[in-house]
Parts: sequence; C-alpha cells; structure tokens
Amino acid sequence: MREISADKFAFGCHRFGFGPAPGGGAVDVERHVVPMVKAALALGIRTFDSAVLYRATWQLGRALEILGVRAEEVRFQTKCLRYLGMAGEGVKEHQPEALLTGIPGRYLGLTDRWDTSERGVEQQICRERIELGGGNLHGVALHDPPDMEKQVGLDWGRDIRPAVDCLRRAKGLGFVERIGLGIKEPEFVHRFVREEPGVLDYAGVTFCPAILGPMMGVMEAARVGKFTVTLMGINYGQAFTLTEDPAGAAPFLYNYEVATGAERELMSRFYRACGSTPLLHLAAAVAGLLVQNFPEVVTQVVTSTMTPGRLVETVRLVREAAVPAMVWRELKEMELIPREFPT
Repeated sequence: MREISADKFAFGCHRFGFGPAPGGGAVDVERHVVPMVKAALALGIRTFDSAVLYRATWQLGRALEILGVRAEEVRFQTKCLRYLGMAGEGVKEHQPEALLTGIPGRYLGLTDRWDTSERGVEQQICRERIELGGGNLHGVALHDPPDMEKQVGLDWGRDIRPAVDCLRRAKGLGFVERIGLGIKEPEFVHRFVREEPGVLDYAGVTFCPAILGPMMGVMEAARVGKFTVTLMGINYGQAFTLTEDPAGAAPFLYNYEVATGAERELMSRFYRACGSTPLLHLAAAVAGLLVQNFPEVVTQVVTSTMTPGRLVETVRLVREAAVPAMVWRELKEMELIPREFPT
C-alpha cells in the first residue's frame, strides 16, 4: 500500500455542475451533492476544487451548509479566465454536449465565454467566494489558456498578464493563498514560468499516463522553480476508464473533447499492453506512484465522481492499485511511459 495521506486528495466539483446525475438528468443538491461531500469529508478530504465554468460552486456551498460545515473548515480552490455569459445567436458553446446533460436549471441559457481582464477576473473570483459561502480562496488557477489559444487566439499581454496582476494583488490582500494553472497541456507550464517568473505556486495538469513523459519534465521544473504539481482528472484518469479496445469502441471523451484518430490509436496501444489489467488501475497506480516518489512536488490528486462508492474506490486505487511487472516492462519497451519512471 502506498502511504498517501488524505490531505493529498482534493475533490473535484466538476460534476456538481455538469453531471450527469446517477441515472441521468440534472444534478440535485440534496440527492446528489450532499452525499458526495459527506463521503469526501468521511475520507478525510478537506480540499475542494471548482471553477466558474463548472457551474458547481453554489451546489458545494449549499451542501456544506446542509451538513453544518462552515466554509472556513475546508480548503477551496477555483479557476478564472472562463466565465458564463448569455447563450445566443453567434455564441459558440465549447463544452461537448456530453458534458452539458446534467446542468442544474439555474444555469440553463448560459454558455462559456472568456474574460481575461483584471476586472473580469476579480468578478469571477469574488463570485466563487460568494457562492461557496465565505472564506478565503486556497488557490486560483488560470483556466485553460491553451484552449483559449486554439479557440479564439491568445495574446499574453492582453489575456494572461492582467489576470496575473489581479491574482497577485488578491494574494497580497490575503484573499487568495496561491496562484496556479489548470490546463491539459504540460508544455504550457514551461511557457508560463518563462513569461511570469516567480509567480506560479502550483501547476494543475489534467493527468493520464499518456502524458507521463512531459509530466516528468514539469516535475523537474517544479523542483527548480519551487512550485508544486496537482494531478487533475476524472476518476483517474479520463479515457483510462475504458473497458474495451478504443480502436473499435464508441466515441469517447479524451481531455474533455471527443478523441481524435491519433488519440484513439494511442489509447488502443495502452489497452493492448495492459491486457487483463484495467486501464483505470494503471492510471491510479501511476498517480499514486507520482505522489509516493515525488512527495515534495506532487502534492495533490484531484478526483471527481457522482457516487460515493466510486470516490472510495478511486482513493483506494490510488493508494493500492497493483500493476504486474510484465505490464510495466511492456509499457516501457513500447515507450508508452518513460523507462526511468519508478515502478
């Protein structure tokens, strides 16, 4: 068993907004969110990770209130840059349809937009604080700048630096404890460190073993730059919950988008190498080994689910999932994971 304390885990509130609820349909606070928050607290988890885009923070705050837990008794971290505006003609919704089926009624008619101005960022983090119900923010991450670059273009001086300036000011006032990134592409961490030296407190990267090579580089940068790394994902991790060969499987989400042909082929190679070992076990084991072998750098594992049993299982797998030596060997021989990764 890997010695990973409860304070290394954070509960991702992503599905409190997007759902879908167990059995389908919209998320309901009392039926769905309260049991999840209660289960997380019972496991010793005291950090919750959300975002304006998730449409989830009000649900978390309400659940804490129902359970009699003051917001100041937990750590809450969120994200900025992406916000919600009115849906309408000419407005493009960038979230896949599969992520929009469980949104509570209060968020219908809204869609994701970008606001990277200082005033916009300030309003986003204040809104998150209000919806949580009080308490300072344990961290605020810049949410998906690489996505912004692909979708609408990104100018550093216009889209990143004002947000950084706002967060530095908020940190100086004690409103925000840490400044971070919430991204899918590890390379952006290096870019941010070059452009904004000394600013980064934590790099949150949506994780699965397919990006383990680049992640090793991020961890070395974290060691040198004295910031920490957060592993983010859905049930550890993303497409690694597949139960059939992706080469012929139905379309699936990979990093919040429908997988491309190249991604399906990559996942198929992992699937074939793992044989009878579930891909979820591989992802959980890799996440657990990162925390175990790099404890000063990899300080947080964020997981998200909508059933208490699945949360308990995921935490257990990160601590205990075993992968046979022959599978590790084949993964390294196929160069799907770095040869130097400690298994």
